[in-house]
Amino acid sequence: MRKPFILASTVVLMSVSVLGAVQANAEDAPVTAATSAPAATPAPAQAPAASASVAQQQDPLDKTSVFGDFHHYAIGDVVPPLYRSKTYNISQWQLRKLPAPTADSHWTYMGGDYILISDAEGKIERIISGDIIYR
Repeated sequence: MRKPFILASTVVLMSVSVLGAVQANAEDAPVTAATSAPAATPAPAQAPAASASVAQQQDPLDKTSVFGDFHHYAIGDVVPPLYRSKTYNISQWQLRKLPAPTADSHWTYMGGDYILISDAEGKIERIISGDIIYR
């Protein structure tokens, strides 16, 4: 009675692994875009270099806004006093793979993301996705 089940599960597992290998190879293949422009038109030389430097400067985990306590916050907004308290202060930022805060700021946690806020005013200086922990 167990042989048909084992055989069927083996076939399913093999097909899933083959499908995964095909998808992985498809992702590695270069993608060429079909254009209607003539081949004689050269692309500007400065465009790729400029876009590459912008991509290097901006971290994909950086965010411009966060949603917490039923309110939308953006960089420059002031957070509620609760998030400026010692309870929400992240003192072990190294364990969460966060960059070092400046002398007059600290990291806090709001809505699943990490927020760098100033100590004096509570203004948001930087927002990093909570997925940084998986990096």
